[in-house]
Amino acid sequence: MCIICVSRSGVRQPGEATIRAMFLNNPHGAGYMAARGGRVQIHKGFMRLDEYLRAIRAECFTPQDSVVYHFRISTQAGVGPEMTHPFPLSTRPERMRQLDLSCRVGVAHNGVIRLTSDPNNKRYSDTAIFVADYLSQILHTRADLRDRRKLSVVYQLAQSKFAIMDGGGYIATVGKFIDERGLLFSNASYLPWRMR
Repeated sequence: MCIICVSRSGVRQPGEATIRAMFLNNPHGAGYMAARGGRVQIHKGFMRLDEYLRAIRAECFTPQDSVVYHFRISTQAGVGPEMTHPFPLSTRPERMRQLDLSCRVGVAHNGVIRLTSDPNNKRYSDTAIFVADYLSQILHTRADLRDRRKLSVVYQLAQSKFAIMDGGGYIATVGKFIDERGLLFSNASYLPWRMR
């Protein structure tokens, strides 16, 4: 199912205990994206918690940074670094497999997209296909991320949750998120098992 954690500029970053809980509850790989220099920088494919924590620490994120964290549970295309999130907003599926990249818009997803689910597809997840075939046709400009009608179309098609970031650090969310003192979570798997 996955989990997304959104830290908009002006909001604290999640603590290490929260990062650890999200990774352990969604153990099929992780990634993150941050706005830097007018671009979205994506780093993903972290299959071990210690590697992820080391990368996050090296970033030295502050409350001024816009960051989206993602932790995966595989529903299609197996467990491997290439299908961890975030993905670039692109019409080219092969770009979805890149582990470190810079792009105009980045996308993280939580849920199963029936529209693009294909259990026989071992190379691309339902999310990667949805981003390339649908989302890239709906969102063309930064202004589109603020257009509630377009975001409503995204939700109607996917019936799941997204965090979509532009290079300026604006983060649009699709679907209902839990607000935990400013941090947004796509579900409760940021809590340790005993607290849920």
